[in-house]
Amino acid sequence: MPEPDSRSPPLLQVSGLSKNFGGLAALADVDLEVAKGEFRAIIGPNGAGKSTFFNTLTGLYKADAGSVRLDGRDITGRSPHALARAGVSRTFQITAVFSALSAQENVQMALLAHMRKSWDLFGVARKFGVERAKELLAMVELPADAAERAAGTLSHGDQKRLELAIALASEPKLLLLDEPTAGMAAQERLDSIGLVHRVAHEIGLTVVFTEHDMAVVFAVATQISVLHQGRILAAGTPEAVRANEDVRKVYLGESIDA
Repeated sequence: MPEPDSRSPPLLQVSGLSKNFGGLAALADVDLEVAKGEFRAIIGPNGAGKSTFFNTLTGLYKADAGSVRLDGRDITGRSPHALARAGVSRTFQITAVFSALSAQENVQMALLAHMRKSWDLFGVARKFGVERAKELLAMVELPADAAERAAGTLSHGDQKRLELAIALASEPKLLLLDEPTAGMAAQERLDSIGLVHRVAHEIGLTVVFTEHDMAVVFAVATQISVLHQGRILAAGTPEAVRANEDVRKVYLGESIDA
């Protein structure tokens, strides 16, 4: 996949995005541009507005001001389902899978939804997309013996792999990951984000992710945006952000070095 080209129109363009809760400005006039092929990290201390940004971006919260455009199309305020149709897929901090279904069946369900087919008669639906589901599970390196196991019995790491396969089933242009390594040990975090990075590179996917582990961020991010009190404090390459004195002050007492 070619490197991100900043000269091309941005895939994602966020302009003046704002969200208030009562008298609290959780997001204040946030601007963000993400080029095709970027692996963009959104970082910031607790309470900076990272989850609010994702929830407003993806229509879970209604923005009080601002706009969101994907590939030039206005997608402001669209529901999560409409965003999925437009090419946006998202994962959450808490893994969301059908725990009683097998890993493969979870991916088949996602494929059914993407193709707008009914799964009321799941006995018939079990035959849909079998080979594609297997391909996606192999792509995310889920062990073969785990494909037929109930998703609820998988390890946390394998559930995250499954969740990634489910997200990829909709063939997104943009993948949004909210704290993708939450609940993992240090090495498992690096392995997990490395897998996402490899898959994104192979299929030409643009990724925006929130993350608190700086080792993870600096291992894969091509660009970093720093949120602080609902505003963009700094943005740029990992090297520029690491050297930014304002960022260092915000993270006083915490390491921002990889």
